[in-house]
Amino acid sequence: MLDFRIEQDQAELLAELLWQLGVVAIEELPVDEDWVVLRTSMGEDFTDVQELIQQSFPSVLVSIAYVEKSVADTWRHHAVPTWVTEEVVLCPAWLPAPSVQHCIFIEPADTFGLGNHPTTVLALRLGLRHCDRHSKVFDFGCGSGVLGIAAAKILQCESFMFDIAHNAEQVVRMNDTANHTHTFWQSDIRNILVDFVFANILAPVLKSESKIIQDATGESGRIVLSGMRDEQVADVLLSYQLCHEIERESLDGWTAVVLQKN
Repeated sequence: MLDFRIEQDQAELLAELLWQLGVVAIEELPVDEDWVVLRTSMGEDFTDVQELIQQSFPSVLVSIAYVEKSVADTWRHHAVPTWVTEEVVLCPAWLPAPSVQHCIFIEPADTFGLGNHPTTVLALRLGLRHCDRHSKVFDFGCGSGVLGIAAAKILQCESFMFDIAHNAEQVVRMNDTANHTHTFWQSDIRNILVDFVFANILAPVLKSESKIIQDATGESGRIVLSGMRDEQVADVLLSYQLCHEIERESLDGWTAVVLQKN
């Protein structure tokens, strides 16, 4: 586990960043009237994530906390399904399936998203509206594989998956099995070309990786950009000059946008 000691007035912003990075639980521990500690699991290889957090919050103090796994996993007892639409629900893999047309089972492992963050809900909701059945789909920064697996299961798409996390492929394979899907892991993304791209990642990464995302999108293909706070959207879209916007949707201060390549 990692402890992030931060000033009270910055704690909510840091928590939002941690959720977007895919953590599945955060414990807030008071220190005094000015400081709190946010404790969460970031997996075994957290160096890159730690550097990103410290760049965004220079005053944060990071330390390792050793916690028994049985204690760290108590959040699982409180996990609940997340409804994306009336027909689609994201369900923790250890819970019984709700009575619904489409249920996507997700095992987040130690650090990957459960699918309950607004950015994932928005990305999938828009993807189901704008991605054609049997399309080729690229889930860029796939985490536990929620979006690509949902496209494969619901729309019978051919889903290609990529993430820089060292154990992401293993987690995606686990969730493929749970959903009776078969997605394709991409170690080399330089030559991928698809009909539809999911990019549910942080706004700075949406900007820095805009060329890769647009190059992976075929002519007239579509992209869902998610992971942006409402106030970040205009700045991010400046990096997507090869596309035009066709729809956007917001939820709890987050916005996702659908683009079509010109």
